[in-house]
Amino acid sequence: MGSGLIDGAILMGVGIAVVFASLVILMAVITLLGRVFPEKGQVPAPGGKKMESIVSQGGESPPEGEVVAAIGLALSLAQLESARSVSRGGASRKPSPWVAYGRQQLMDLRGRTRKQW
Repeated sequence: MGSGLIDGAILMGVGIAVVFASLVILMAVITLLGRVFPEKGQVPAPGGKKMESIVSQGGESPPEGEVVAAIGLALSLAQLESARSVSRGGASRKPSPWVAYGRQQLMDLRGRTRKQW
């Protein structure tokens, strides 16, 4: 009984090692293929070029808080616009009586309403 358990543990360890080794090899192959064959239209970024900073009309950088506020406002307006377009279609309809009937039946089945004292 003890040798079977040991053999099973060894087999499990070898299986796990083979799976993880093959995953590491696959990851390395995919990484190498991605470097050898870059996607079409994708140009590697030059290493020595600095990113340009945001400059206002006066020639000076705006405070970081203003940039964050502007981005937050733009995101908020975008979410508000998408929420309006979704809710326009369903706001004018009345709820179906079948919904209330189904909820009532579900509550009755659970015994939460119309309890007999």
